[in-house]
Amino acid sequence: MPQTGSNSTPLTATSFVVSVDGVDVASFSELGGINSEVEHVEYISSDKQGKILHQRLYGKTNPPTVTLKRGMDTNNYMWAWHERVRQGDPTAPTTCQLQLCGPDRKPKLTYTLENAWPRKVELSAAGAGKSETIIETVTIICDDIIGQGT
Repeated sequence: MPQTGSNSTPLTATSFVVSVDGVDVASFSELGGINSEVEHVEYISSDKQGKILHQRLYGKTNPPTVTLKRGMDTNNYMWAWHERVRQGDPTAPTTCQLQLCGPDRKPKLTYTLENAWPRKVELSAAGAGKSETIIETVTIICDDIIGQGT
């Protein structure tokens, strides 16, 4: 059951940290989104008087996804993890945490991503000799996502 409370202050975060086994493996500056979806199925029937009844029922669940962005640096953990997935390593999916951190770098909220793996890793286009930052975008897919306050 969702928790309710009187704290209606909007949550802000200055960084988003992915950790595996309690070790921070990558820090991101932008959360592109967390997506969790349950499709609906329409059930159509009629009552005894012949009136058509429409019901929407729970349908197929789509696995949650998390999209993160950051300026590329020399930390290649996400690329290496993605490569393990591409090679078919059965140990690549793992449980990890996504921490939404405040200016003091302390977590404000933590999401646990169960059986997670990077589905897509992408680098933005860049021109040689220009001073533009290359953006790394990582899409992580998981079986379940559990949010918890810290």
